Amino acid sequence: MANSEFDWPAKSSVLGTRVNRVDGPDKVTGRAKYTFDINRPGMLYARMIRSPHPHARVVSVDLSSATRMPGVKSVLMVRDFSSAPNNRVMFQGDEIAAVAADTEEHAIDAARSVKIEYEVLPHLTIVNKALDGTAPPVFTGGNVRDGRPAQAGDLTAGFAAAAKVVEGTYSTQVITHTCMESHGTVCEWAGDRLTAWISTQGISGARENFASALGIPQANVRVLCQYMGGGFGSKALSVGAEGLMCAKLAKAANAPVKLMLDRKEEHLATGNRPSAASKIKAGVSADGIITAFDAQSWGTGGAGATADFPLPYLYQVANRSRSHKNVFTNTGQQRPMRAPGHPQGSFNTEIIMDELADQINMDPVEFRIKNLPPQAPNAMWRAYLQEGAAEFGWNKRHATGDKTPGPIKTGMGVSVNTWGGGGRGPSPAHCEITSDGVVIMRLGTQDLGTGTRTLVAVITADALGLRPAQVRPEIGDTAFGVSALSGGSTTAASISPGIRVAAVKALDALKEKVAPALGVDAASLVAAGGRIQVENDPSKGMTWADACKHIGPQAITAEGDWRAGMSSTTTSGAQFAEVTVDIETGIVKVTRVLVLQDCGLVVSRLTAESQCYGGVIGSLNFALFEDRILDRNTGQMLNPNMEWYLLAGMSDIPRIDVRIKDQPERGVIGLGEPPTVSTAAAIALAVRNATGVTMRSLPLTPAKVLGAMRQGRA
Repeated sequence: MANSEFDWPAKSSVLGTRVNRVDGPDKVTGRAKYTFDINRPGMLYARMIRSPHPHARVVSVDLSSATRMPGVKSVLMVRDFSSAPNNRVMFQGDEIAAVAADTEEHAIDAARSVKIEYEVLPHLTIVNKALDGTAPPVFTGGNVRDGRPAQAGDLTAGFAAAAKVVEGTYSTQVITHTCMESHGTVCEWAGDRLTAWISTQGISGARENFASALGIPQANVRVLCQYMGGGFGSKALSVGAEGLMCAKLAKAANAPVKLMLDRKEEHLATGNRPSAASKIKAGVSADGIITAFDAQSWGTGGAGATADFPLPYLYQVANRSRSHKNVFTNTGQQRPMRAPGHPQGSFNTEIIMDELADQINMDPVEFRIKNLPPQAPNAMWRAYLQEGAAEFGWNKRHATGDKTPGPIKTGMGVSVNTWGGGGRGPSPAHCEITSDGVVIMRLGTQDLGTGTRTLVAVITADALGLRPAQVRPEIGDTAFGVSALSGGSTTAASISPGIRVAAVKALDALKEKVAPALGVDAASLVAAGGRIQVENDPSKGMTWADACKHIGPQAITAEGDWRAGMSSTTTSGAQFAEVTVDIETGIVKVTRVLVLQDCGLVVSRLTAESQCYGGVIGSLNFALFEDRILDRNTGQMLNPNMEWYLLAGMSDIPRIDVRIKDQPERGVIGLGEPPTVSTAAAIALAVRNATGVTMRSLPLTPAKVLGAMRQGRA
């Protein structure tokens, strides 16, 4: 692509610097309004009625008692349960009906009064029973479906060339979405026009969902999401049954309705990360090349949902084979969760990497370097492993099994990651500059908590020679135009080009206004340091405020959109972890994590570092704490709350050092997901290095650590 005035600048005053969140003051003072904070005149409160059974036929639903309850304004069925196959519920938490009343308490009471008769049916929640054929035939077409096989090279020759062979079974658990803000919607009708405040990762997609499901034009739907307390993928795909029921209840009651899910509903019905297991046999040559990799994998994504993951993850293996089975269970369906499939694929691959390295007495970092794809701007693992090893003190790592006396053992682990993070359009941006110097950048994207407003302000300010605080980002409203959902780490790469294009066009228009007053050609002017001036001659210029006075009553407006060449795709990263393990209690404490991660052009360094902190903490939870526990007999989740569904506290967070690798020549690349891929595997390998025992399944609970050590001694 030829150079243009819209290209990212070789030198910049704001891009890549550490800019505080522009909406930080609003969040800490409570001025920021989340969906839960929206209150409309005459608003009603709604509750969903859900199945307590993992599998049942709905014989009858009696809503009459609910309609007579105090304060109840509308009661609706989610669907018609009168005939098969619509009359079956497939997991605990499956939606049945919804009620709206004048208070939350009245809505809860009314929901409890709904009378539902179930014919409880055999259920399937144990994956191994489905695999060995002892589970009841629950799903039409079979409980187990073959995934797509993959094969390359010659396995027989690969194993013949191996000096050593390792076999093992590796697995990760199902974990549920636990966003700080639960899923929820506020809906209000004005005739046939709907306004919806919804916690969503895609306001444009939500508008389409509402319009399609309700049979109204998209032009009649306005969706707003000014702030949201996390989504991680669970709020990316649709408005959900709760969103549609909120709109329908509001229409039926002729009043605004708020429907927020409680914590139990979040665990049961808003998605999860699927389980991932694999039985692997791998061979390695004496000089450290993986010669063969044979895997049989399986996992469950819930009721009719798949559970695939990349295997082997990232490393080059000439001779490989992989078969996969998706196991359907009577549990809530999976939804994307920060880097779908990659944390599972990383764990299932990285553990055996250390086992293979030990078989030939090779350092794990050196072993990984030997088996990586060739180095390239989007494949910098070799450089990051070498740099990270030096900074982390990898040369002080002991052989597998800490031999020092005492119960506290220390270990180190390493892992690598990759992700796409590319951008796409349309993603229009609208820049407005007024005569009093106000700069507004509007676009129809949303901020799921990653700092999108800050990114908007940084790019705009850099183009206009201003400080980010002088820019007013306006997002989270479908009235501002269409934009892609925030998923797949695509937001930054999708919206950044349009923002810069719109800002540069607006600046060009301002230069045309100012040039006659300065007696110079507009092309000679630049914006820098809060001034419009001749390049390299500050004496021929004026302040931003004075320049804007030449605009006149009609504000300058300019449009921009995504442009090829201003963003790119595919990241690479590496992480090192250090842990201590108390071999008497089995308690694992992560003490240090080092992150080396690229993301193309760094827009806001502080925001990028924050993404890495969040990714590490999220995956630390995956490694040590999170686990959906099901009752073997009833199939019900035993820990759908914040007391027994374990998450890290402040005392569990280690020192996290982040090294963001700037690659400005590649343009903007998304960063939300790659930092969460590597951490769990690195932690598990650090535990292995500390204890001498290979941990082949997550989470690394004290009981599991002690059990593995007992088995290892035996």
